[in-house]
Amino acid sequence: MTLSAPARVTGIRRYVPGVASIADGARHSAVADSRAALTVWAVVVPQSLAYATLAGVPSVHGLYAAVGALAAYAVFGTCRDLNMGAESTVALMTAAAVAPLVTGPDDVIELTSLAALLVGGWCVIGFIARLGFISEFLSRPILAGYVFGSGIIIVISQLESLFGLDIDTRLYTTDIGAVVRNLDEADRLTTLIGLSTVVLVLGLRRFVPKIPAPLVAVVLGIVAVVVFDLDEEGVAIVGNIDSGVPVPGVPNVSFDQFTQLLLPALGIALLAYPDSFLTARSLASTGGYTLDPDQEFLAVGAANVAAGFLQGIPANGSQSRSFVQADAGGKSNLVGLICAALVLLTLFFLTGLFENLPNAVLAGIVIVAGLGLFDIKDFKVLWRVRRSEFWLGTVTVAAVLVLGMLGGIAFAIGLSLIVALVRVVRPHTAELGLVEGTDTFRDIDRNPDAHPIPGLMVYRIDDELFFANAAFFVRDVTARLVAADPPATALVLDMEGVSDIDTTAVQQLDELLADLDAADVEVACARVRGPVRDMFDRAGITDRIGSDAIFLEVDDAVSNFESSPGAAGRTND
Repeated sequence: MTLSAPARVTGIRRYVPGVASIADGARHSAVADSRAALTVWAVVVPQSLAYATLAGVPSVHGLYAAVGALAAYAVFGTCRDLNMGAESTVALMTAAAVAPLVTGPDDVIELTSLAALLVGGWCVIGFIARLGFISEFLSRPILAGYVFGSGIIIVISQLESLFGLDIDTRLYTTDIGAVVRNLDEADRLTTLIGLSTVVLVLGLRRFVPKIPAPLVAVVLGIVAVVVFDLDEEGVAIVGNIDSGVPVPGVPNVSFDQFTQLLLPALGIALLAYPDSFLTARSLASTGGYTLDPDQEFLAVGAANVAAGFLQGIPANGSQSRSFVQADAGGKSNLVGLICAALVLLTLFFLTGLFENLPNAVLAGIVIVAGLGLFDIKDFKVLWRVRRSEFWLGTVTVAAVLVLGMLGGIAFAIGLSLIVALVRVVRPHTAELGLVEGTDTFRDIDRNPDAHPIPGLMVYRIDDELFFANAAFFVRDVTARLVAADPPATALVLDMEGVSDIDTTAVQQLDELLADLDAADVEVACARVRGPVRDMFDRAGITDRIGSDAIFLEVDDAVSNFESSPGAAGRTND
């Protein structure tokens, strides 16, 4: 395998890479892209209908989102396999954001489409500010915990429709408690349809993965309603679906509603972009092509803006549909455009077929999607590799369940900052000892063959020194020297891990050196990097230590101490 840097893209191709992708491969990939688009369409339609209900709007608005998001991402996106549109976690977050702002019967649709526009706007700002680096901001355990907790909420949110219940959940402490306490009122036929859908979709995915399981479930559900008049037996169905697409426009909301939705929309964007990019990165790695993190901000933003103008719900990159698209053999972004056209045809000519779709079938499809977010293997890996990160993920799950989707993502971001801050403020340090039979020094806590030299401490810090950890560094060095037995009268600072040092740390180090000098503790430094040495020279640290006390290697510094006139006295004390 030959490694090469990605070619720099300029001109119009820089901003519409999807169009360039389609143009470059049009003659070679049209047939493959059309076949892949047809396969993906079979999954897009039922999932879009289901996730729209999850967002709290009529199911057709999921198809509106699909048309706009698929087409826009196909033009602006750098991942040829990413499928944009309605997605479960974003849909649920949208419902939570919109619900407190609803004041009338038409507000839900208007506010939901506004949420899509605002999410798109935040992402476009991210593109302008070149914030693509945040795609790797949330750590693995926190993302794992957030996704797992989202899966639980998604499953719970569909239990009413699954069992055919109509409950005022505000009268109960938890939604799951409301369902459990009212199971005796469940509609048996609806429950049978919902549970059968779950079993069918799971079974087909397990044993016949190439068949679009959600579409099969939708078709069977519609046929059952038509043949057996199940709607007359009390089974709730989707009902009337408007054909065609709405005229693009701006939602009619008040200024207060607009301002109150700004921050929740930012929370949705902070999930939609990283989640979409992580899926895209996985697909690109498998497909052997590269992505542009900043351009993906524009692509996700454009997809949401397009969805919002068409009265759709906020869009996100769907992991399940994207991998279906990749497996189907698509070669370019043309897949997204063709799939958008197929959804558009569905809206004009096939909506009547979906009006007889049982709500329990949609609930079953969403529940399967939620179950797919229960990644136990990821938690097993965290438990095996680092227990602290396992508990981070577990705490995040609890936060999502207690605080909800929006509160959970805010908690996850805050927890990521705290974890990063703790690691910076408390960097790894070590006392080094000489490995028997060598001139190598290693951490004495991790290497049983490494032994400290009596009267001499070799200390290493594995991070840059700056204002956030300088005080910790001074306290840690001092505490180790005080606890040394026999007492250490010489200190070697191994600076290999210090890539930089700021003025606050220089001041703290200077004060430490003054205290050590007063205590008759000799100090030397080893393996000092160039930028740090420059700071030492400018700040006077070199003069205080002495240029002859700065060594290339730790063993050189130790040898110097051992050969000095006071070495014998230090060793015998």
